[in-house]
Amino acid sequence: MSGPEGRVGTCMIFYDVTDLASEPPPSAAEEAHAGETGTIGLFKLPVYKNKQVLLVDLEDLACIKAEGHYSTLYAEHETYLCNLALADLEQRIRLKHFVRVHRSYIVNMHFARSFEKLDDQCWLVVDQGEDGLRVPISRSNVPKLKAMLGLR
Repeated sequence: MSGPEGRVGTCMIFYDVTDLASEPPPSAAEEAHAGETGTIGLFKLPVYKNKQVLLVDLEDLACIKAEGHYSTLYAEHETYLCNLALADLEQRIRLKHFVRVHRSYIVNMHFARSFEKLDDQCWLVVDQGEDGLRVPISRSNVPKLKAMLGLR
């Protein structure tokens, strides 16, 4: 934006893509549950890449990492920036195979490659890139994750 003195500011446009990335209208039972939490379930996530908003399918994501009030989404060979916080995503993703394993990570268990333990720290390696991505597991979540994987 410019004025008599030259450039005076910038104008930003934000598009609300909630309807494009949300689940279809809920049933009466789901609506009652949504009323309790006040959130709309997502099946695609809006991400920013090359100055555009893309809608990424949840099933394509291996892992989600907290980055302050934003999140980094890790697909098999790609990473994206999402403007939603991890806590918000945790409430809005209604797929059971997405598991919060650490305060900073949610993992899609379909991409789990291996479970590692080094001293007192446990890691889950997920398919992302050539070498995979090592995701820390909080001590409180280790028993739950071991049970999910059939480990002792």
